[in-house]
Amino acid sequence: MLPGPVSSGARSSPQLVDDMDGRRRRRGDAQLADDVLIAPEPIVGMLQVDAERVLSELLGSGSESSSRIEVPTNSQRRGARVVRHYLRESEGEGYWDFFKPRQGLMVSVTDASYHRDTWVRVEGDGLFKLRILLSGRLRSGSGEILAQAPETLLYVSPGASSEGYYAALDEPLRMIVLHCRPELLTRVLGLGPAEIPAPLDSLYVPGRPTSCQRLALRPGAIHAAQRILDSPHRLSPTLRHRYLETLSTEILLEVLGELQNRSLLRDKSPQLSPRDLSRVYEARDYLAQHYAHPPNIPELARLVGVNQTKLKSLFRDVLGVTIYGFIVRCRMERAAELLATGEHGIAQVAYAVGYDYPANFTAAFKRHSGQLPGSWKSSARGHEHRHR
Repeated sequence: MLPGPVSSGARSSPQLVDDMDGRRRRRGDAQLADDVLIAPEPIVGMLQVDAERVLSELLGSGSESSSRIEVPTNSQRRGARVVRHYLRESEGEGYWDFFKPRQGLMVSVTDASYHRDTWVRVEGDGLFKLRILLSGRLRSGSGEILAQAPETLLYVSPGASSEGYYAALDEPLRMIVLHCRPELLTRVLGLGPAEIPAPLDSLYVPGRPTSCQRLALRPGAIHAAQRILDSPHRLSPTLRHRYLETLSTEILLEVLGELQNRSLLRDKSPQLSPRDLSRVYEARDYLAQHYAHPPNIPELARLVGVNQTKLKSLFRDVLGVTIYGFIVRCRMERAAELLATGEHGIAQVAYAVGYDYPANFTAAFKRHSGQLPGSWKSSARGHEHRHR
């Protein structure tokens, strides 16, 4: 089942305008892009199989009529590629977007703030979800923090299962979720059984338990998720659909590559226990998400449950880089992306990736890339202009 928020209490807001059936939206959303269709009834809370069918019907590709939702006329849905569900005024403000970039893949985009701690129910069977949290926190029913932005969770459900999380009161929740069916791996991407890495291979084995784990996405993949959330409405529906398809595929391939690398490393390092490998990955994943303000090594060691001497040794042996070297790598990769956009000054980029002094950032970037940040920025912009 797709997330089914349960909330109560109302709050007026000067930034909101009335929408259909008491739902609320920001004034900046008053003029929607031509490719966005407002759902006449909530999609959030449906079983995923129902949501996928309804989404196809709303976007004009379904063959059967759904009893759960009224399908808009052809004129209303002409050119629509994204279905939007606004929260009701009593729930909060913001929306959930849904789109289907390709067979076996549905993507949801959340940009919302709830008026109370809200339980989001998620049930699934025979699928995996990649949940990329860009802003906010997700908590378990017991109050434990499941994820805190920026963080990425991989949820694999071979059979029927039920989970959920709390979205925090008045805390902006910005999140991208890739809802993936097994056929996405086999029929669409063409992977054979031996090429499907753990834990995704459990989708093909009946009786395997549900699993949830943190993943480290490279800064580029996190940036792709951010671009999905902030996708420009100036693009035509056809171009935006391709844009969203490309970005979501980029993220998916990044995850598959990461999981395959882990499987290869396990095969090549039989002397390391699964627990030790898990600790290294957990440490690396945490650093990949918090490279701008990382913990010191004693704090990191406590987080993953191993002494700092062993952690430093394992990290270097498994990943081929020191902890500090990994942090610098993450910072430089993100810095290169920010510089390439041409939208940020060097000092802004330095602060964004965790440097208190731009001069220190400039020296680190030169050591890492062989170029000064200004030269990198100029060459990246020149390359873009030449290929326009």
